[in-house]
Amino acid sequence: MGYTEEDIDSLFLSKDTIVHPVLEKLNRKNTQEEKYTLIQLKQALKDYYNGYCFTIDKITSVYNPDSILKFFKDKSFGNYWSNSGNPAILLQQIKNNINRFTVLWDQSSFPISQLDFETPAGALFEIALFPLMYQTGYLTLDPNGFKADTRADKNATDYYLKFPNQEVQSALKLTLSRFVVQKQQETGIAYSDSILEALRNEKWCGFLNLIKGACLSKAGYHFLDKTERSFHGALYSFLNGVFHITEGMQVNAELASGLGRLDIALEDNLHQTAYIFELKVGKSVSEALQQIYDRDYSMSFHTCAKKVCVGLKCDPVRLNITEAAIEVHQRNKEHAFQVMPRKNFTVNAMGYFQEVR
Repeated sequence: MGYTEEDIDSLFLSKDTIVHPVLEKLNRKNTQEEKYTLIQLKQALKDYYNGYCFTIDKITSVYNPDSILKFFKDKSFGNYWSNSGNPAILLQQIKNNINRFTVLWDQSSFPISQLDFETPAGALFEIALFPLMYQTGYLTLDPNGFKADTRADKNATDYYLKFPNQEVQSALKLTLSRFVVQKQQETGIAYSDSILEALRNEKWCGFLNLIKGACLSKAGYHFLDKTERSFHGALYSFLNGVFHITEGMQVNAELASGLGRLDIALEDNLHQTAYIFELKVGKSVSEALQQIYDRDYSMSFHTCAKKVCVGLKCDPVRLNITEAAIEVHQRNKEHAFQVMPRKNFTVNAMGYFQEVR
């Protein structure tokens, strides 16, 4: 079924000819403070590849043998499960209805009633989420789940499931993100006319509400993980769909410009307009705009007649944008850019963007 901890010790970690090349390669990549010792390597292997339990009353867990063999072959921690652990049933279910897969990634254990766990489904699409993930190897039994459950109404007959390890959890996130990217692009195509009309006519509240509602709220827990990179990815995928078949429009992400890489840039060549986006998590929209200016992001678009700088504040709890600041730089008759007054926007009590005057 898999390697036990004793197997890992006797077959791999006790052999200098195997361990030394691994440590040498791992430590070559790390700084002095992050050097792996044998003990740290053993713990890292456990975090990444151990955790599979097949009986509720047996605490012994096992390692994924395929991942372990590939780790010692490559001498590197990798998400090997994503190359071998994509069961067709699960992939089809994600494709059919990705909204089923709203998983609380920070939750250590998932309780499920005995009835839900053991009752056979009439069809594949009727299989409940957690039993489906268990059957396809993305969840395993958690022998310590009942003890750790602090709910007052917990039931002794409940089953508890968990992600076996970091590798499997990362593999599911990667699989979901691929489908979400595709879904975001499809959604962007559907909203293409509305987004274009809002941008070209400077209907900023309408544009921001479309980004908030049609883009980020649909990505949600499937894609966003509280990091700026995940917000960039969701917005870029959506906008890429919006302008995928629009003549004269170009979307770029992480574009080298000035003194760094800007988050997202849209170029409307037909209207000689560039839109430069900077997204921040836990920082103000003023800081986002200031980064655009400090790092000369807009200088790459000096041939445009109009440049629109957009700063967005992303909320890591709501997993959406909550504030925005927009400045329009318009080329005048002297071919100098005139900066229009900054416009600030925030979300009101009903969840819609409104301008703050």
